[in-house]
Amino acid sequence: MYKILTFAALVFLIGNLGFANKTLAQQTNPNNPLLYSNQATMFGDQGSAFDPISIIMPGVAYNAGFGSFIDNPASAALFKNSFGQFGLSYRMVDENSQYLGNSSTLDDRQTNLSNFGIVYSFPTTRGSLVAGAGYTQHTSFNRAFGFRGRNNNSTITDNFKAPGSTYSDIAFGTFATDYGDEFEDWDESIFRIGFDQLGDYLGIRQQGEIIQRGYGGEYSMFMATEFQQNLMIGASIGILNGRFKYDRLFQEVDEFNDYDGQIIDSNNDGTGDTDIDRILLEDDLTSRYNGFRVRTGFLYRLNQNLNIGGSYTFGTKIFVDEQFNASITSSFDNGVDFEDNLNTEFSYNVRFPSKASLGFAVKDLNGLTVSASAEYIDYSKTRIEFNDGNLFEDELLENEFIKDTYRPVLNYKAGLSYQFNPMFTVRGGYSYLPSRFDGGSDDRNVFALGAGFSLTDDVRLELAAQYAIWEEETTVYDYAVYNYSDLPDNPPSFSFRSESAIRSVDRWNVLATLKFRLN
Repeated sequence: MYKILTFAALVFLIGNLGFANKTLAQQTNPNNPLLYSNQATMFGDQGSAFDPISIIMPGVAYNAGFGSFIDNPASAALFKNSFGQFGLSYRMVDENSQYLGNSSTLDDRQTNLSNFGIVYSFPTTRGSLVAGAGYTQHTSFNRAFGFRGRNNNSTITDNFKAPGSTYSDIAFGTFATDYGDEFEDWDESIFRIGFDQLGDYLGIRQQGEIIQRGYGGEYSMFMATEFQQNLMIGASIGILNGRFKYDRLFQEVDEFNDYDGQIIDSNNDGTGDTDIDRILLEDDLTSRYNGFRVRTGFLYRLNQNLNIGGSYTFGTKIFVDEQFNASITSSFDNGVDFEDNLNTEFSYNVRFPSKASLGFAVKDLNGLTVSASAEYIDYSKTRIEFNDGNLFEDELLENEFIKDTYRPVLNYKAGLSYQFNPMFTVRGGYSYLPSRFDGGSDDRNVFALGAGFSLTDDVRLELAAQYAIWEEETTVYDYAVYNYSDLPDNPPSFSFRSESAIRSVDRWNVLATLKFRLN
């Protein structure tokens, strides 16, 4: 039974439909958050370090904040003083969605530890030697999607009826689906049963919300030195750690009592006595992951004011453990409820591709500093490894889907700072992050502002606010469409379609860090 439930969870994650075949993988919208492929690229990905300087000023050729080692560990060699720091982040996302001709707005908030660490600059007679250790977040998974509207085309129970659906057993046990014919050899949506014409459907009101929360971060050690005059080299090792939580409430309501027959036997006396009033699907997915990441880099000081730098982040293997829970509750016109649920756990590995970065910085021109970088990642080289040899064909399917759906990208980042005096500095930055999907339209524009204030000679407060905006099309659910012309000689064949929504996303990340000078 455990193997069956594990495979059910696997299939659910592959397509949010629960029917693993190549056609489904090709037809499923890649922005579906429960695709293994999207999980894989998401977990292995990283943005700028969540410290108020590094999130604005790229650190490939510049010693920004503590987290600049994530851009290039060699940049740490430019730190002249030892320091420690501790920071918090407050993240919020607001999303407006268009679904079935209706607009909905939903938001979510999170507060987390963003970073803590120490950087030590060793006393040297020539050059520099710097080491550091600590933790920094670099990824957030906040999303908030609300939807509502009357659907006269499909119902989520058309998802449940598909052969192999994760939900098929609990849907059947709660009358969300039932036998499609007297021979009991195929399932049908409860909203398509009881009519003179097979598959007739009167429509249903749909409403719900999907909340995604989580973070990705790294416990790291790094070291950098001036290997030769004006040439800095550095390396870092880190343990990745993160968590992702997906919660969905999806309700369908017979608001006009269109389904008012007596086709359901709610008291098991052999006679139909009621019909469906509403169906509620509740499901959640919790993912925890960890891995090991290595970086190396160089930085060359061309003159007193101009630096160039480059770094390489090696491919990373990530280990993911997931727990999936789902329940369906059907409420009938006579007030009776039926509920059933399923629970399962699954684990898999992800091989995330390498990343190469190049950048330059113009430093301290009458208080003005400019830093810019470009980074290359080929998301199509992400690979998934299932920890069960029986799922080898599904592993091949999913990796082929990644190869065909994702693409290489060049991310561009730039920041500017101006030091009015040693007590006060202001910063501004911009990043352009193109879609990782082949043909995707969810390019992201990211803006950031910040400032630093000296509270005492040894204590400094750094603040930043980062704002990201983009638009995307997201699959709400996939469903099976039957070909009833196959009847009565054979069960109906089927194809797959999707109900989608357009989502406009505004995301804020507000950071505050206290920095303590140690020497």
